[in-house]
Amino acid sequence: MTLTSVKAHALQWGTGRPLAALAPRPPFTATVVLEDAAHLDALLGSGVAGPGTVVLVPGDEPTAEPEPHEATGAQVIVWQGSLGEPGAEAGLHPDFYLQVQAYSITPYLSVLGPTLVRIVEEADFQAFLEDADRALNDGEFSAFLTHPSVQLADLGSLGGAGAGDGPALRLYVAADGSVSVAPGATPLGPVGAPAAELHRAWEDSTGALAGVLDEDLRREQLAARPWISRYLAAVGAIREAVTRGLEQPRVSGFGGRLVPALAAHAAPQDTSGDTPVLLFNAEQALIHHPGDRRTIALSPGAAQAAEALLVTGAARAAADYADPATVDAVAAYFSGIGLPLTESAAPRTATRTAARAAAATSAATEGATR
Repeated sequence: MTLTSVKAHALQWGTGRPLAALAPRPPFTATVVLEDAAHLDALLGSGVAGPGTVVLVPGDEPTAEPEPHEATGAQVIVWQGSLGEPGAEAGLHPDFYLQVQAYSITPYLSVLGPTLVRIVEEADFQAFLEDADRALNDGEFSAFLTHPSVQLADLGSLGGAGAGDGPALRLYVAADGSVSVAPGATPLGPVGAPAAELHRAWEDSTGALAGVLDEDLRREQLAARPWISRYLAAVGAIREAVTRGLEQPRVSGFGGRLVPALAAHAAPQDTSGDTPVLLFNAEQALIHHPGDRRTIALSPGAAQAAEALLVTGAARAAADYADPATVDAVAAYFSGIGLPLTESAAPRTATRTAARAAAATSAATEGATR
């Protein structure tokens, strides 16, 4: 197993968000973390692990190569440390150590390497909400959270868009043998419980933070922020933008717009966590797609047209805020690459001029990367 694969399993397990690089293999769990090696035999005999499963077992030091388990086809990796205790460090590979931190203390920390930020108590949740509110109102995002080496744990329970969390994606076996999807979740059953039993318990559970947060409080606070999935998408987009050299990026819809007049547009359409995110500074602009993580650089005029399309949701309306020919070009370009910026994705007109403009827009972009 490559170091890249180990990192992918750690990221997917920590965030609770499926990665395209790790295709699920039902009915088996993708990644299982054990806090006590004594539970390994019971886990492997339960039917939870199979081909494609990575099982992390604690030991004296992390191993570079997994040990295949012949009966199940799972890959067993020795790891060291803790993935649930704030302030701890987990060695998942000789060349990969992951720090674990509580959210509320991140303003006082420096990023020293790959870090997983957890909500471990109500104070962490309140700090998370305050950061989200500040980003929406002022456009100021947490420097720690948006660092490319940092990931936020348990995204689905914090309002993140998309489904996929649960026993098919990840499991955590605590030192007492209880099985959950994450250290902050309520137990689904004891180690050795059949996969079907764990899945049924998950369907009746309230998420990956039910063990650390009052569920009524969590639901109430997230419901009061219907844009929270958009905020989490923006955080991820900033990380991607920074790795591509966009310094101090601003995010459209958070503290303002690239096209100022769009700030007053009624009922903006770019409030979902699944909608592409426009990022910009004085010199550059990027569009990031939260779903497949494609990031595309745009010329200034194309960026204005793209923002107008995202906010208004229609090419005809977008033409009131940006050059009409460029609006048609941008709508056609993104529709053509499978990333439509509006539901209809239709340009105002299907003219040769728009087609030529679309080609020019494609040439003006600096490339699309995953």
